[in-house]
Amino acid sequence: MPADCLQGQDEALAAFAGTPPLADARSAFPYQRPPIHGGEIAALAHLEQYLARGLLHSYKRTRNGLMGLDYSAKWSPWLATGALSARQALAKLRACEAAPGASDGSYWLWFELLWRDYFRFLHLQHGRTLYRAQGLGPVRTTPHDSARFAAWCAGQTGQPLVDAGMRELAATGYLSNRLRQITASYLIHDLQCDWRAGAAWFEHQLLDYDVYSNQGNWLYIAGRGTDPRGGRRFDPVQQARAYDPQGAYQDLWSRP
Repeated sequence: MPADCLQGQDEALAAFAGTPPLADARSAFPYQRPPIHGGEIAALAHLEQYLARGLLHSYKRTRNGLMGLDYSAKWSPWLATGALSARQALAKLRACEAAPGASDGSYWLWFELLWRDYFRFLHLQHGRTLYRAQGLGPVRTTPHDSARFAAWCAGQTGQPLVDAGMRELAATGYLSNRLRQITASYLIHDLQCDWRAGAAWFEHQLLDYDVYSNQGNWLYIAGRGTDPRGGRRFDPVQQARAYDPQGAYQDLWSRP
């Protein structure tokens, strides 16, 4: 990674040197609180209650939420640490589908598990190539601005939704999938920064960090992976209108 990427990351790390450990009550995954605090026992209990409450059937409708525990399955922290396996989750999911029947929500939960496997197979096939600036695409310019990158890490870009997301990430170690895409897109396509620096920052911050999914998703947004459409840019203003129309999430994270 270029030296100016590392410089920007060092500046961002220094800015958060005094941040207290992950204890912010606003978190969408307050892992320090019962009943989700813990390893395998907590993971299995969370999986059971999520399915028992029928939340799998509303997953497709709610999965792009920004606040609260129940808008998505929140299996990823335990999958990332190995406290829960994808096979365990799928077996429980299939058992639930056998009783009341499958739904769009249960299909999309299965589909997300498939994405997880896909990124593992992508690494098996391409290995270290996925960590080069061009990824799987042709060699091309990869711009970077260390000052803009540091502002993005600190949630000080001036873009309200992006800044709110980056503050949640820094304070709690968690961020919704929707906001991971929006903030990544903004760094790459609006701030014109190196996608690898963003991937490294997520690695440093995420409590559910998964090397395969993290790298695969950043390649996808940057247009350096297998998607033939050449990257994804999410307009943060349009995204705010769609997913935070009242500004509740932005208000919640208006301060660090």
